[in-house]
Amino acid sequence: MRYLKNFGLLLAVTGILAACQNAVPGSGSEIITEEKNAVSSEEETAAEIENIDEQEIDDEQLAEIVDKAKKIESYKAELNMSAALDGMEPRELNAEVLFINSEPPQLLLRSYGEDRTISKNGKTYFNNDTEWVDVSDSVDVNLLYSVTYDNAVASFAEIASHMETEKHDDKINYIYHGSNEEIYETIESLVQVNFGEMHVENVNSTVEVTVDEESKRIEEINFESDGTDTHGTFELEGAATFDEFNEVDEIEIPVTE
Repeated sequence: MRYLKNFGLLLAVTGILAACQNAVPGSGSEIITEEKNAVSSEEETAAEIENIDEQEIDDEQLAEIVDKAKKIESYKAELNMSAALDGMEPRELNAEVLFINSEPPQLLLRSYGEDRTISKNGKTYFNNDTEWVDVSDSVDVNLLYSVTYDNAVASFAEIASHMETEKHDDKINYIYHGSNEEIYETIESLVQVNFGEMHVENVNSTVEVTVDEESKRIEEINFESDGTDTHGTFELEGAATFDEFNEVDEIEIPVTE
């Protein structure tokens, strides 16, 4: 039987995944699973906005979206997605984050409405349902949440040339539907889903990116993919939303004993 090796690296330390559910509360060590070393040199990582050269972008609107992204100081994001292998019951994931672009980044990560992880000024704390635990020495804040706005824009820039555009009122929808494996891999890398060792035989994907025409900011990414590999079938679907741009003022560090 196959399993989802890393279903949402972004929640590796939240206790939501099955791998975390057998932990003993209170010690702090239970929240670090095999996911701690989930990103290896052999795995795909999300596209990075720092690697985009705006001068090489032919699409004027895309260039403006990338330029605007580099000036965003904070935002709220939410990700809902599900993944399944071989027709089994899908595994679902919810994450909501308040994110401040600083060095290192500041964030408050929630899942299903409950505050789970807070990181600020290089210190990271995890809510183990009993207390807040300092896990700063065990967790890389840059791995806590992969679907950042910067990564979303960078991934969009990679696939935009394959997409058609539709305008609805003050929104521009970029739409892709097809069987390009690279499109699927871009989305898979963005949301950090790892189905384990796969040799994809065919995949069908639909991706829709909604951009506000005036602000040139991505507001929503919807994605859906299904396909087969040498072992069976796989499915992935979800939505990422972004709002409250430059409205997140401060993230409070929790009180710990």
